[in-house]
Amino acid sequence: MINNNNESRGICALCGRTFTEPKEGEKSSIIQEVIDGTPYKFDTMDCIPMFKRFRSVYGNDFRELLGQQQQFISDPFWNRAIPTEQEIREIDKETGLDKPDILQLIRDPVEIQQIAFEIGMAARDEILIIYSTANAFDRQMKLGTIQSLKEVVERGVKTRILTPKEPLIEKTVQMLKRQNHNIEIRYSEPGLQTQVTILVVDRKSSLVVELKDDTKESSYEAMGLGAYSNRKATVLSYVSIFESVWKQTELYGKVSELCEQLKVRDKTQTEFINIAAHELRTPIQPIIGLAEILRSRKENITPPMYDEYLSVIIRNARRLKELTGNILDLARIESLSINLNKEVVDIDSVILNALQDIKSQNSNNHQVKILYDSEKGHTIFVKADKDRITQVISNLLRNAINFTKEGTITITKKKKDAGSAIITIEDTGTGIDPEILPRLFTKFTKKSDKGTGLGLYISKGIVEAHGGRIWAENNTAGKGATFTFSLPLNN
Repeated sequence: MINNNNESRGICALCGRTFTEPKEGEKSSIIQEVIDGTPYKFDTMDCIPMFKRFRSVYGNDFRELLGQQQQFISDPFWNRAIPTEQEIREIDKETGLDKPDILQLIRDPVEIQQIAFEIGMAARDEILIIYSTANAFDRQMKLGTIQSLKEVVERGVKTRILTPKEPLIEKTVQMLKRQNHNIEIRYSEPGLQTQVTILVVDRKSSLVVELKDDTKESSYEAMGLGAYSNRKATVLSYVSIFESVWKQTELYGKVSELCEQLKVRDKTQTEFINIAAHELRTPIQPIIGLAEILRSRKENITPPMYDEYLSVIIRNARRLKELTGNILDLARIESLSINLNKEVVDIDSVILNALQDIKSQNSNNHQVKILYDSEKGHTIFVKADKDRITQVISNLLRNAINFTKEGTITITKKKKDAGSAIITIEDTGTGIDPEILPRLFTKFTKKSDKGTGLGLYISKGIVEAHGGRIWAENNTAGKGATFTFSLPLNN
């Protein structure tokens, strides 16, 4: 600080060196600087940024750390106060005197960790990290480094982390992903893992630390040599490595996802082949067997027996036709090539056609009553494929009958204000098993060994092709379930 009592002597506000004030008319080598409204004198330019640094860290009374009054920064203290690499870079920035590029080898693990913390906390735009092992990630988590990233992220710094996947860090990774949208973490594949941890900050500085012993619990014991650099070529090389591994993990993720899809598809196809083979064989056998009986024993078959055999053949032939139709519909829905012959139709006529088909196929089931009042409500017209919507209603009615041993099935229709016709089929059966409810309208979903599990999936595809939607739920009051689908009105 300026000493007003001694006009001929001056003292450097930082290092305490004394110097003689120039006489009048002589050129002064003394540097004067006003800091926060207070004038100070310094003997060199290097003292100014260091003074600011000490003052910012320890406050106005940092000289009291020396324990002696009227003493400034002595040479021994100066030697002990050697700044870290990060401080040097910040001082250079303050003075505007950019130093040459730095490439420094660091052996002290404490210094390595300190530099990593300092350059990470000074980040303004981006932090890139590649951890050599999951243990390395875990060790940094225990040391508090990962938690300190949250402070940086809150400033808007985007952070990307690559780490091997291990169960011990899975919970931490998921927590970081949920809590911080600016932290993106990906798992590196075994073939892409390195033996060094790489930290790149703002694409301007890098710190690379080799892995010495991954079995150690302490980061200081586990790490080997460190290399800090702010050389553009070196830093961008590590950026390139990071981006390459990052993109490869994305590629591996997509390939893994495709492999899983292929596995599911292969499993689905195998299931379909087994189901289709079983379901096709079931109606074929009685058709062939009874047809052969009719041919070989036609002289001995009475008319009632003839009619009975013929009815069985016709019923199974229809079932066979339905199965082949379902297989073709499945292929059309999967390829998004289902054809609709739309026309203006009355919902009543479609429902009555479906009821006629169902009654002819279930004439022996007298314990289930199907209720529908075609006169109730106003006539509702929709533009739809009459045969396809009949198929949907028939599928839903058949499904309701299969799960209703006795009771009633009620069909209702109504017009919705949003410009849709709503058709509802409610039964008093066993209801929908909670296990299959979430995937009720997916392929091959069924609870019993009967059927292919395609009816509801095909119904969904037909309804959605018309621009409607279909859903189902268990009845809240009483037994059974309710299936509902909508169709756009013919406006």
